[in-house]
Amino acid sequence: QPNMAVDTHVFRVSKRIGLVPQTATTPLAVEKILIKNFPDNLIHKAHHWLILHGRYTCLARQPKCEICGLKNHCRFYQQQNKK
Repeated sequence: QPNMAVDTHVFRVSKRIGLVPQTATTPLAVEKILIKNFPDNLIHKAHHWLILHGRYTCLARQPKCEICGLKNHCRFYQQQNKK
């Protein structure tokens, strides 16, 4: 059975981008949703990319939205930049 370790980066990024709803409040809830939404053969890669994105772009206190390639699809960015 596939699994995905949900660390602080995976948790934050998946919620900010909108991969999981804001109501997913535990790592286990986030993991279950992510596992359902990624093909088994891509779970490992998705996990790695979520961690890297959280470490270097989608930072906890000062996300670098201006350089983010996902900003046009990101729930957090859209909410922060409502006009």
